[in-house]
Amino acid sequence: MTGRHHRGTYPNAARRVCALANANPAAICWRDGLTLDQHPPHGDGSRPTWTGGHTVDGWIDAPPWYNVTRRPPPGPWIAAEASTCNYAAGAGRTNTLRLNPNSRDWFA
Repeated sequence: MTGRHHRGTYPNAARRVCALANANPAAICWRDGLTLDQHPPHGDGSRPTWTGGHTVDGWIDAPPWYNVTRRPPPGPWIAAEASTCNYAAGAGRTNTLRLNPNSRDWFA
């Protein structure tokens, strides 16, 4: 079963955004503004890839941001994000939820 943030329109929006980012070498990560080549490799040495990142964590049915050479405006979007940034942000969020025993998201 997928998490709530990967349901709804997310799969299609993420696929479209990643395809646009892969086709454009000038595409930037919405989180830090770097191109894919400027990101360091993952801990296992593998190269980062484009993912569909949530600009507002867990927002369901956020619209896709197709202008992959610019950061999106404030608000909920699915935008191109380097896998190194996306996975690090997801791990940080999960670790924060683990430290909060009253979090409804953690126990849902």
